Amino acid sequence: MSMSMQLLRENAGAWIALALNAATLCVFIATAVLGAWGLHREKRGAQASELSKIARTRSVLEQILRGSMYGLVTQAEQTYGPGMGEVKKSAVLVELLRLLPEQWRDLFDAQTLSALIENGLAAAKEAWTRGKQAAER
Repeated sequence: MSMSMQLLRENAGAWIALALNAATLCVFIATAVLGAWGLHREKRGAQASELSKIARTRSVLEQILRGSMYGLVTQAEQTYGPGMGEVKKSAVLVELLRLLPEQWRDLFDAQTLSALIENGLAAAKEAWTRGKQAAER
């Protein structure tokens, strides 16, 4: 028997153990990568779901604020009278912030709330004009 065959027989167990260890390492790495990929996809799905929930909540809150605007603007007009535009706008803004749950207030910046107030004021002025015209008939 040649020397290389003898070395091969003596080291065959070591080579088999090395091959099994390498296969086990490959399976472990593949499992870890697949697990990480699954967590990443799950996280992205959860983030998308959370963003969708926030968008729906913001939409509902904005509808509530728009619906409240006529009453708030009318109340400010009656309380402060003409010539007090900034004071009335501030009063309406304070009431809007009271209507918004605290955890959702950061969904609305000052510019958005200001636009809601201005649009509500324009709609209220139209309603007041129609009311005056109906009363004069």
